[in-house]
Amino acid sequence: MAEYPEWVMKYKEKGTYINRVGDKYYLYAAHSERIKGTNKVRRVCDGYLGRITKEEGLIPPKDKVKSVPVSYEFGLSFAILSCTTHIHLGLRKSFVKNGDLIYGCSILRYIFGFTDRELWESSYLSLHFSDVSFPDSFTDAQILGIDRGVRMITDTLLKVFGTDVEAVKAYFSLIRLIKVNDRLHCSQLPPQATALSEKYSIDWRSARWQK
Repeated sequence: MAEYPEWVMKYKEKGTYINRVGDKYYLYAAHSERIKGTNKVRRVCDGYLGRITKEEGLIPPKDKVKSVPVSYEFGLSFAILSCTTHIHLGLRKSFVKNGDLIYGCSILRYIFGFTDRELWESSYLSLHFSDVSFPDSFTDAQILGIDRGVRMITDTLLKVFGTDVEAVKAYFSLIRLIKVNDRLHCSQLPPQATALSEKYSIDWRSARWQK
């Protein structure tokens, strides 16, 4: 392995490698893959992280935005998904073919007060339930199911979060997914959201968009 100056190596972490071109140093993300049928492994580049200089340190690449970024509601819907799985299972039993839709729309109604296609497509729920097709209209039975789902979600969140429920609704609502150049990125968690997620063991890393 090549030896580089200390001011370069301090940016070398697990899952990265450094490439030197002339007197310039570049940092890349990478992982190792075993070559099929052999005992050999190869390094696979996962992306360019920036140039390293002695004066300025790591200089991240300038992101070229190729299309208009898209923002998705994420934090509150994911938190609700995380603590109401029993409601999901119950609605799936009651609505064998449309349980995911009824559950997702119940969450949407709880958050926004109503449900429509535009809200669905602007929410993490459309990514989590990617196989669900939002209908042009709902049956009377489905509307009653959504109403029941909202009531159960309301009761469950009060039991889980207690006096923190209003803070959970406020601070988790600030967490967004941003789609840039066809890649999803989670917005920075506000300090209060971080504290609440740690208090109630909400693991943002388990979100379906990361899998």
